[in-house]
Amino acid sequence: MVNYLKLLSLLFVFSVSKLFSQNNVAKADDASRISLTVYIPNDKNDLDETSKNSLNVRLNRIISNYGMSSGFNSRFIITAKVVEQSKEISATSPAYYLYDLETTLFIGDGISGKIFANYTLVSKGTGISTTKAYLNAISKIKDKDPAYKEFIDNAKSSIISYYNSQCDFILKDAEALAGTKGYDEAIYKLSSVPDVCKDCYNKCLDKITEVYKAKVENECQQNIAQAKTLIAQDNYSEAAAMLSSITPDMKCYSIAEAVIKDINDHKCAVSLGEAKGFWVSHDIGSTSMALSSIPSDSKCYSEALVLAKEVEKYVKETEKRDFEVMKQQMKNEQDSKMATIKSARDIGVAYGSNQPKTITTYNIRGWW
Repeated sequence: MVNYLKLLSLLFVFSVSKLFSQNNVAKADDASRISLTVYIPNDKNDLDETSKNSLNVRLNRIISNYGMSSGFNSRFIITAKVVEQSKEISATSPAYYLYDLETTLFIGDGISGKIFANYTLVSKGTGISTTKAYLNAISKIKDKDPAYKEFIDNAKSSIISYYNSQCDFILKDAEALAGTKGYDEAIYKLSSVPDVCKDCYNKCLDKITEVYKAKVENECQQNIAQAKTLIAQDNYSEAAAMLSSITPDMKCYSIAEAVIKDINDHKCAVSLGEAKGFWVSHDIGSTSMALSSIPSDSKCYSEALVLAKEVEKYVKETEKRDFEVMKQQMKNEQDSKMATIKSARDIGVAYGSNQPKTITTYNIRGWW
């Protein structure tokens, strides 16, 4: 579990380290943080699923080899138009299909529909079926070609220009999403800005910390409300679990602390009652277990200590056992509870598990 203040500290240090850089197209290692989604539309190419999958793999390799990353639901896409230039069928048995395919690659903004760059290549394929001939032709599309560099670089420049010109809108969009509690999507949009766009990237880092703080505070309030509902249903164990991730650095901690005290007092009353019941028959083991679960900050803890001393005296007098073991169990239980309360929510949920809206169709009208 990562402490919330530690998260802010790490993001702050990371942000400061970027402040001394300037906006530029930069090197491939910087631009590798620019994300493209490979998009093969179903209605624009006469390709079966096997051929589309093969083309998808080929496009992913091309962008990876030239400093771009393959992203999920990025607004920027790489797509391809495959046109059959010629077709021959041999007179042999079995017959062989021979195709000349012209493939045009496009990189652009899949939301606005603006093309940034395109590149056309030709490949030949043969096979004993149309599918095999197409696959053979697609397999001959090179992963690396010097001609790709200008194509990719032109697209990078356009994408960087987009982020630099649209940064204020990206920030406002994230603020609007956060205002309607769309924290995960807001963080997703902010974190999609590549670090090669220095100024915008730094502004988005600052905004991410702000949105994340609002997210955890909102979750804190929700957990407290849910815990109170569970308490009303006499479900104290689940109520305690709902509050286990709330830490002292959160604004809502004082409210949560009061609810936790109610839970501890209830647990104390129940456990003390059980301990007294077990002690009637001098069931030392069960009495000890019941006492060890009583939180030290609960209102009946002092009464529990009185009973614990009575049990300790009995044990020493009758069985000569060292009752320090039981007291240590109580201490360990309390230490464990406090450690849990102080642990912060893992921020992987904010970055690894955020769910942006799925894009099923991009705007490529007029691209071919």
